[in-house]
Amino acid sequence: MVHLLELAVTFIERLENHLETIKNIPHLDENLKKMSMALAKMDMLVTETEELAENILKWREQQKEVSSCIPKILAEENYLHKHDVIMPSLPFASKVHVQTVNAK
Repeated sequence: MVHLLELAVTFIERLENHLETIKNIPHLDENLKKMSMALAKMDMLVTETEELAENILKWREQQKEVSSCIPKILAEENYLHKHDVIMPSLPFASKVHVQTVNAK
């Protein structure tokens, strides 16, 4: 009797699993469409991420170039200040910078 009861419980569990599988079959097309859309979105995000990574690498290289020029620019500025060479005001120079230069 106990063995038959165990078989019945196993049968019911399997039956529930099979019924759940059958119940999900009508939603299979919808789930495949959702997966396809999700895959397309992921592909788009991967492309955007790759572009962003390329832009970051380019920016990093530009920053290295700018950083390497700063000591040269500062050295030129020091040279100009030591020899009292006055550079013409640039239209985009800030008023604070111009006032500081005039105050010296």
